[in-house]
Formats: sequence, structure tokens, C-alpha cells
Amino acid sequence: MNSRRGKFYPWLILSAFSLMFFVVTAATFTSLGVVLPSMVKELGWDWTAAGMGFTLLGISCGLSSYPPAMTIRRFGVRATIVIGTLILVAGFLCLFATHSVWLYFIGTTLAGTGFSFVSTVPGTYVIARSFEKQSMAFGIYFTVGGLGGIVGPLIYFTAMALWGDWRMHWMIVTVATVVAAAIILLILREDDEEKRVAAEVEAAAAARTASTIYTTRQAWTVRRALRTPQFYLISAAYISFLLCGITVNSLSVAHLTERGVSMAIAGSLLSIEAFVNSLSRVLSGLIGEVLEPKFVLLAALTSLVIGMVSLSFASSFPFLVVYAMAIGFGYGATFLATSVLLANYYGRKPYLELFSIMNVAATLASCGPLLGGHLRDTTGSFVPAFLLYSIVPAIVFFGVTVMGPPRFVENGDAEAEAGEAASAEPRISAVL
Repeated sequence: MNSRRGKFYPWLILSAFSLMFFVVTAATFTSLGVVLPSMVKELGWDWTAAGMGFTLLGISCGLSSYPPAMTIRRFGVRATIVIGTLILVAGFLCLFATHSVWLYFIGTTLAGTGFSFVSTVPGTYVIARSFEKQSMAFGIYFTVGGLGGIVGPLIYFTAMALWGDWRMHWMIVTVATVVAAAIILLILREDDEEKRVAAEVEAAAAARTASTIYTTRQAWTVRRALRTPQFYLISAAYISFLLCGITVNSLSVAHLTERGVSMAIAGSLLSIEAFVNSLSRVLSGLIGEVLEPKFVLLAALTSLVIGMVSLSFASSFPFLVVYAMAIGFGYGATFLATSVLLANYYGRKPYLELFSIMNVAATLASCGPLLGGHLRDTTGSFVPAFLLYSIVPAIVFFGVTVMGPPRFVENGDAEAEAGEAASAEPRISAVL
């Protein structure tokens, strides 16, 4: 790849977007679950209201996943990052100032929306255009982002130790988000050379892919992809890990403390889970360069089931360790495997829109904390929710087991030669 910017530019881009993913992960999904008990205690909320805020965080993140794809196509990545940063700052300041449940709901909704604009949607898009070894680069990106899950609870504990106020957590992450955005804006370039290099990267990646890994050679469009069952199976796997992960992050601390586990240990287990989550991403990324990502996904889904069942009955040390390790591996490996499968099955050109649509579908997972909080209020335990959610990855596992690469058949040689410019829509023949 002959770029005037040199061989270090892709690594600078990867570092900048990884830092942003690290910061927003630390600021939102992981740390909110640790901050919530203090907010509930001070502000007098019930767990249904608390779970609703976490659900709004997930719903807004999911429903806002497609708009960044539109702003990237129309205005570019830099503008998208600016928009997302402004939304995040507004959300964090609402959470900092909240004294009512409604301001809490507004804050989590804005935080979830901003998350989509600055994290995985623009991040995976830019990284895929910069690296031939896509699985490896995604692994690094998701790993660094996952490490934010370790730091998130530590930010809360630091805020409590220094100021004795959970609100300072939100002020710290506000400043960190602005700094991360400024770094991206300083490094990122969007011009004709970037487009040329992206085309070279895609061609080189197709030429070097290991023979054991399926990579499409067909000219997929978003419309074609949405007609294949494989897209929906991959999306279902994505939904299942988010359902389990969001619910664990929001409710596990409260669940474990009710079962006699100390607050410090319960919070630390989230950090351990986040560490394993991060480690599994980079390992899965490296494995994904030589082994079909489908098999990584099957192992990850199995791990999620084991982790959710272990958490349900966790009180002794062995169960606590199994829960943290299994959820961590299942979350990280599923995240990586679904993203890579999407690119391998449909190519890099429609990836931005397909990844965004998959995230919109994943909004379904955001109902997890709300239903879990409601079940806690009505049954007196979080166990029914955790056991119920363990069924979802188990069902997806059997679907993925029989899944094969998607293919479409053009209607005649004229259409095949015309490619995406053909006036008639191709007939889809997707094989499982």
C-alpha cells in the first residue's frame, strides 16, 4: 500500500478510535451499573425506574445506530464525531445534575445516542478501510474498547474516594470524551487519497485471505444482504450477547449483594469480566485470521449460556469466577465474531449500513434491564431474568450451527455484467 502518509497512519487511526471506544465504554454501559445503586439510594428510586434508565441507554444506542451511517456518507466521519461528542457531553451533564428520574432518563438517552455516533459505527468503518488484516485490527479495537469496562467502575470508586460524590464520575468522563474526540479530529484525514488507499486495502485483503476462511467475491448490496437468512442469524447472535451483557452490567452488582457478596467484590467482578471480555476480543481477532469466525461464534454463545446460569446461583467463589470468565469471553468473542462475519459474508462496501442496521435490531436487547428490574420487584429476585436470558444464546447457537455463507444468483449474464448498476433486482438464493 503506497500512501503518502506512511505506514504509521493506519495505526494512528486505530489508536485514536480505540481511545474513544475505551472512554465511552468506561463512561456508559459498565460504569452505570456500578453508579446506579448509589443513585437509587440517594434519590429514592425503585429498581424498575433504575432499570428503565439503563434500558433507555441501550434503546437509544440501538435506534441511533443508522443515523451515523447516513452522516458519514453525507458529511464524513469528522462531522459525525463532532455531532456524537456534543450529544454525549449533553447526556453526561444531565446525569451529573440529575435530581429527578426524568432528567436521568434524558441523560441516558442522550448518552446512548452519542455512543453510536463516536464508537463502533464510525470506528469499524474507518478501521476496515485502513487494514488488510481486518480481523486482527477489529480485535485490537474491540479489546481496547473493552478495557474501558475495567476502568469505568474504577472511575466511580475514585470519584467516591476523592469527593464522596457519584456525580463527579460524570464530570470526569465528560472531560475524557472531549479529549478523545479532539485527538481523532487532529489525526483523521478524509480526501481522495484515503479513498484510493481504502480500495487498495480491500483488494489486497481479498487476495491474502486464508483458504480456510470464507470471504465473499460477490458484489453485495445492502438490499441483497437483507434478503438472506444469514444476516438475521448474525444479528440474532449480536442481540443475544448484548441482552446478556447489558443485563449483567446493570443488575449483577445488585443481584450479588443481595446474595451476600460485598459491594467491592461485586464491582470488582465486573472489572474482571471486562478484562476477560477485552482479552477475548484480541485473541478472537488473531484466531479469526486463520480459523472460520463461525466456530469462534459458536464457542462464544456456549460461554454466554454458562455464564448466565452461573450468575443466577453465584454466591460461592467457584460460581463467581465461572460467571465472570464465561460472560467476559462470550461477550467479547461474540462481538468480534459477528462483526467479522458480517464483513466476510457481504464485503466491506455495504458493511457500514449493515453494521448499523444490525445495531438497530439489537435495540431489542435493551429491554433486558427493564424486564429484569420488573421481575426483581415482582418476584423478589433477579434469578428468573438471568435464567430466562440464558435461553436466547442457546437458541441462536443451533441456528448458527447449520449456517453457511450466503450467495445470490444473477438473473442472466447481462445482469451479472451490469453488477450493482443493473436495473432489475437480482434473485436471491441464500443457502444455509
